[in-house]
Amino acid sequence: MKMTIIERKKRAVEAEISETPDFPKEIFFDLTSCCNHACVFCANPLIKNKITMKPDKVKRLLKEAYDCGVRDLGLYATGESFLVNKLPEYIKFAKGIGYEYLFITTNGALATPIRAKQALDAGLDSIKFSISAGTRETYAKIHQKDDFDKVIENLKWVSRYRDESQLSYRIYVTMVYTDKTKDEVELLKDIVMPYIDEWDPHSLNNQCGNMHENNELMEINANDPRGRGKRNICFQPFQGFTITPEGYMSACVLDYSKDLIVADLNKTSMLEAWNNETYRSFRRRHIEGNLKDSICFNCVNNKNEPVVPLMPEYAQHFKSIDILDITK
Repeated sequence: MKMTIIERKKRAVEAEISETPDFPKEIFFDLTSCCNHACVFCANPLIKNKITMKPDKVKRLLKEAYDCGVRDLGLYATGESFLVNKLPEYIKFAKGIGYEYLFITTNGALATPIRAKQALDAGLDSIKFSISAGTRETYAKIHQKDDFDKVIENLKWVSRYRDESQLSYRIYVTMVYTDKTKDEVELLKDIVMPYIDEWDPHSLNNQCGNMHENNELMEINANDPRGRGKRNICFQPFQGFTITPEGYMSACVLDYSKDLIVADLNKTSMLEAWNNETYRSFRRRHIEGNLKDSICFNCVNNKNEPVVPLMPEYAQHFKSIDILDITK
């Protein structure tokens, strides 16, 4: 279903708030936890034991998710999916099964004409470029790679190819801005707007509780985390889930530290996992506002308190870093 970014966000925050909501129509599929960039505000560089999901597991889980009722699929979460050589094959496979909407967010450095064409021809429905600066110099400090010009050229090519191929995919750009880059928001907008359908800038967050040190880059408002909406409850545990590269089910798309694993899909079915006691109890805590000791407490309140993982055997905690040293 091809909706605008605003429409998709509206649908997300209107998710059914219940201990046992209906099985989701949309999920995220994290093909890899590897990334070719090391953005200063992102927890990805801190992930231990980065892996890419095996092809047989990808296809098994894609088929299972579809059979459970999933129709919209985000092929990314904590990593850069254009690092996955079989990405076009997986897109084609998912479309062949019957998935209706496949979307991806990428830093764009690897979305070259050759790789992007393969993914778009395979059936990708939308591509969002994440570009977190408006100049080459600032971009190199934020992304830790001097790829600004390359990314802009890749974006322009994706736009031209849509005209040439007459494919109907949508093109977006998002920008995470900090105190150091907020003055470049309009600059980047002017650069990218001729080539995209929607512009989606947003201020820095604490990476859903994983990066309290982001407060060194910008004042992050407590009680204003991602996607809570007017009901003051995060939609993610109710609206869907993320499948990690290991084959785990996580309640959050930004679960870098694996604190929100609710099931191991190598051992149990998705339907059983969606309704298991771990997930039901976690949703109940959100409904009751009883998030103390969970990483969600740190997300909601912009804190850095000790965390008790939902399933400790799967947690992969990491040490914080001094990001001010990087951005000087």
